[in-house]
Amino acid sequence: MKSVPSISVVVPCYNEEAIIDASYRRVKGTCEAQGVSYEIIFGNDGSGDSTLSKLEAIAAADPAVRITSHFPNRGAGFTYREMYAAARGEIIIQMDCDLAMPAEVTIPTLLAALKEADFAVGSRYVGIKADYPLKRRIFSKGYTVLTRLLFHLDIVDTQTGFIGFHKRLLQSVELSADGFEMLVEFIALAHGAGYKVVEVGLPWFHDTTSGETEVWSESVKMLKGTLRVKRRLTRQQHQGRAAV
Repeated sequence: MKSVPSISVVVPCYNEEAIIDASYRRVKGTCEAQGVSYEIIFGNDGSGDSTLSKLEAIAAADPAVRITSHFPNRGAGFTYREMYAAARGEIIIQMDCDLAMPAEVTIPTLLAALKEADFAVGSRYVGIKADYPLKRRIFSKGYTVLTRLLFHLDIVDTQTGFIGFHKRLLQSVELSADGFEMLVEFIALAHGAGYKVVEVGLPWFHDTTSGETEVWSESVKMLKGTLRVKRRLTRQQHQGRAAV
């Protein structure tokens, strides 16, 4: 029987054939440097390139690597939930495959934050000057204003995709969003459940080697998804009050 790792590093992947090998080596090297047992879970979100075959080769050579996969593409939130369900570590660290927040800094910083907190959010804007295109900064700042209005969160940057949390949180929250809005859903639910959520500044390096997301179309989808999250949470609050 395999021993249960202390940490699970989960990495969603969509058409990442150009970077997956290098990202794996950096994540593995950083995990080994922490001096704790670990596993790395790559979540293939219906990639149409050779991402899955590359992941399968990596996992065949490294017993610390596991894969979740589905077809067709289902969205970031669906992939996150699939990886969370597979994770066995007491602490889960999540990062994007492009490692825009370098693994070498992200993993130890989030682990340190989780000694005092239940949920840690990597931020491009807290004590950090992000290497980020103006158009993306505008959308990001606008989304921050929206989430503060909708969810009353004291978090500047909810959407980096670089987060860490204690796995026990998953027993107290019900995640349902399939898109990138699942990140703000998770933060809002954790905050509402009384967990300590902190934000830590991390360096960000914008890299389009693995492809650039179309900002406008993704923002529209995320806005619609975020409003669905708000409606669902509002219904739950009303149901909770009615049951008292």
